This record gives sequence, structure tokens and C-alpha cells, in this order.
Amino acid sequence: MSKLVYLALALVIVLSTACITFVQPGATAPGGTATGVNKPAAYIDLISPSSLVWGEEVSFTGHGTAPAGTITGYRWRSSVDGDLSTQPVFTTNALSPGKHIVLFSVQDSAGNWSLETQGTVNVITDAAGDTGDPADTGADPGSGTPAPTPPVINSFNASPAGITAGSVSTLSWNVSNATTVTVNNGVGSVGLTGTREVTPAVDTTYTLTAANAAYFGQATTKVTVAAAAAPQPDLIIEDVWKSGDKIYYRIKNQGTAAAPGTVTRLTIDGALKSTDSVPALAAGAASTQNFSGYVYTCSGISDSVVVLANSNNVVTESNGSNNSMTKTLSCLSLMPLPGPLLIGKPDLKVSSISYSPAPAGKVGAKIVNDGIMGAGPFDVKLYVGGAYRDTAHVASLNSGASTSVVFPLYHHICLPGSHATVKVVADTGSTVTESDETNNFRSVLWGCPPL
Repeated sequence: MSKLVYLALALVIVLSTACITFVQPGATAPGGTATGVNKPAAYIDLISPSSLVWGEEVSFTGHGTAPAGTITGYRWRSSVDGDLSTQPVFTTNALSPGKHIVLFSVQDSAGNWSLETQGTVNVITDAAGDTGDPADTGADPGSGTPAPTPPVINSFNASPAGITAGSVSTLSWNVSNATTVTVNNGVGSVGLTGTREVTPAVDTTYTLTAANAAYFGQATTKVTVAAAAAPQPDLIIEDVWKSGDKIYYRIKNQGTAAAPGTVTRLTIDGALKSTDSVPALAAGAASTQNFSGYVYTCSGISDSVVVLANSNNVVTESNGSNNSMTKTLSCLSLMPLPGPLLIGKPDLKVSSISYSPAPAGKVGAKIVNDGIMGAGPFDVKLYVGGAYRDTAHVASLNSGASTSVVFPLYHHICLPGSHATVKVVADTGSTVTESDETNNFRSVLWGCPPL
């Protein structure tokens, strides 16, 4: 027998005693639950178009079969961009420039993955047919045409780079020598320079891709997201005033969580006089209270009145240093004139309306008392475009005096090119008897310049 025959027999013996198995990524390895008989199979039905210009959409369609059970999972991945989708059919315009080998696999209801089947798609950076390969300069050697130069990403930053959940970070970039610029994670196509506000929910890395006819380049910046601070109440005293023999005050919870019932303390000239129980307040809610068990009698020329919220410290607040208000109450007052004389009454007017532009967006007003008598507590209301918006409170206003109010809850947004009629009305509840009840309001027309 010749040596050639012996070699052939030896090869047959080796192949009959050894089994060599090749496993593709995503497949079940030898010894797993799936065998070649009951393993599911993946099929790519469509990749269209198979060649496209960077930024255009491409559609992927695939399906799977399972000898036993059903198909429950899908996985598409790219040799360039990594994981693409977990759906059987999807469309994307976010593929990076280059030649992509697209791999597709399916999973059955028993948890077995199929071998990956593959297709290709080529993403070019211009309609003339650039392959997206950085090595392809786009110039014909020896033609005398200079090769294009790569795009330059001068800067790509996020500010701030760290935010709390729900806050905003601003992406900014400056690119030159590029024909297209995109940013991933939902930002999309952008100009060579610009900014964009983003609000990621988790730590996110943003990738900027700049390309021209021959080259593309990328830069990244990361925004880290910390958990938002737990909501907490924040109690403040908005105003303190006297009416008759009672001390009144307005308490507000300007925090982000509800406050349980608390106790407010009244101190006059350094001496504790009374306390008041305040009901629970929702976030943003306010309540007008008085120290019902205390009869106030003014002493001397004036009294220094201090009202302290959360005096029993039962509420953990986001800011515990803003709980008190000090007010000086005068003990002097004008003698009232006979009732029928209208000249002896207060006269409230709105002398001006102001606006603090964004980000505050606050509307304010100046109220004057042109009468010869002081005015007790009254409300001032704000209307924009004929609709009620907010209320401010004035505790008192002496004869000839003026006071400025800011409407606490309303934020005015000046839309470019828009107009709005803003009206402020003093003593809307007619709690003050005036010498002239017809001059309590002022209206202005505000216009916002166009962009």
C-alpha cells in the first residue's frame, strides 16, 4: 500500500474521532441548551438602501423561526456602531460613515439564541460616492488636484458637565472645514457652530461627528446626572400687619413638598406674646392667620413685631434660616375726620407697572395712597390679556406713602413679536373705603421685539 493511501486513511480516522464546532457571537456554545436541531434560525429580509449618504435613513427587516416555541427576542448590531436595535423591523439615520457588516440574531422562548446572519450597508459622506473610509482622500494621485483636508473640531463641550436629574446642560461646539455635523442622542443635524440644551435622565456621552467629501472626525463630551434632591418644604412669612386689636400674618410653603401642621410664635419688643397653630400646607400653598388669643395694644411710639414660622421645629426644611419676619408697627395715627367728608378717606392708585425680563419674568407694580387717611390691608390683582393671573397683598399704606409689590406666582414670558395688555387693580375686594373708587387701576400694552 502506498504512502498516499496510508495518509488518506489516517485523515479519515482523525476526522471520525474529533468534532470541531465553530460558534458565532450570540450563538449557544457547545454543551448549552440548544442543539443544531432545535436552535432557532435568523433571516435578514431587507436592508434598504444598501448604500446611502450619511444622514439618510436606512430600513432593516428580519425574522426568525423556532423548531419549538416562539421567537421572543431580536438583536441587530453593526461592526462600526455596535448594537443597533432589539426590534425585528426598524429605521435609523444615525449610522456612522463607513462600511458596516450588519449582524442579526433571534432568541426563542426557551432562551436559545440563533447563529448570527449578516448583511452589509455602506454609508458614504457625499453623493459623489465617498466610501467614508478615512484612508480615501478623495484625490486622484497624479491628477494635480490637492487632496481635501480633514474637518477640524475646534471645541465640543457640555456646561455644566454635571447636573441633577431634571436640570439642563448646554452643549456647545465649533467646527471648521466640514459639510455636515451631527450630534447623537436625539440632537441630530446641526450647524458648524452652535449650542443646544439637553436634559439627560442618566449619565450620557454625546458624540459629535463632522465630515466633508473625504474625511470624518468625532469628538465626545459627557454629562453626568446626579439624583435630584429629595423634595422638602420651606416655610416663610410673607407679611405681618395689624387690624383692630389683632396681629395678622401670611405664611407660605414655598418648598417642593407638603408641610405638616406647625406652630407660629409672636414676639413683641423681645417678649413672647402668643402662638398660633398653622394647618398643613401643600407645596406652594399659603394661608392668612392671626393670633386669635392675643389682644394687641400698641405701646409708646412703635412696636417691633417678630413672627416666626415652624417655631416648634417639627418640619425639616430645605432652608431653615428664612422662617421669620420683623415688622415695625407705628402707634401714631391720624384722628379720623367726620364720616360724610370724602376728603378724609384714603385714595389708592396704581402709579406704574414694571417687568423684570427672563429668567425672572416677574411683574411688579407701585401703589400710592393719595388720600389723607391711611389704608388698611388690601389685595392687588394682576390681569394679562384680560385673564386673572396672580394676587399680591398689602398690609397697610399710610397717607401719601407708596409701596411696591411683586406678583409671586406669575412668570411673564415675552414671546418675540407678541403683544399683551397688562392690567393691575388695587383693592379688588373693596375692603378700603376711598374718596375715589374709580382710579384704582392701570393698564399698559407690552410688545416684545421680533427676533
